[in-house]
Amino acid sequence: MYAILEFGGKQYKVEEGQTLYTEKVNGVEPGSSFVFDKVLFVKKDDSVKVGSPYVQGAKINAEVIEHGKDEKILVVKFRRRKMYRRVNGHRQQFTALKITKIEA
Repeated sequence: MYAILEFGGKQYKVEEGQTLYTEKVNGVEPGSSFVFDKVLFVKKDDSVKVGSPYVQGAKINAEVIEHGKDEKILVVKFRRRKMYRRVNGHRQQFTALKITKIEA
């Protein structure tokens, strides 16, 4: 059984027991529960439910595992022959969620 959900302007394919890394969700503490209600698609065995745009009555329960930061990426600006160089670093914040149940 799997589902496709919409969250934060992105779409994710999830299964029960999977750990999902999303952009940081404010206002939730690690150990608390979180519910996704914008479910686009659900497949269970041979039955398929497709929403228009969302599946009615479907929701996905998840547990917040942690908040953290990804690895640093370097953003480099460079112009040849002009002695112009700029280097910036960025670490994106994330929230790790464990999918506990898919209700369709």
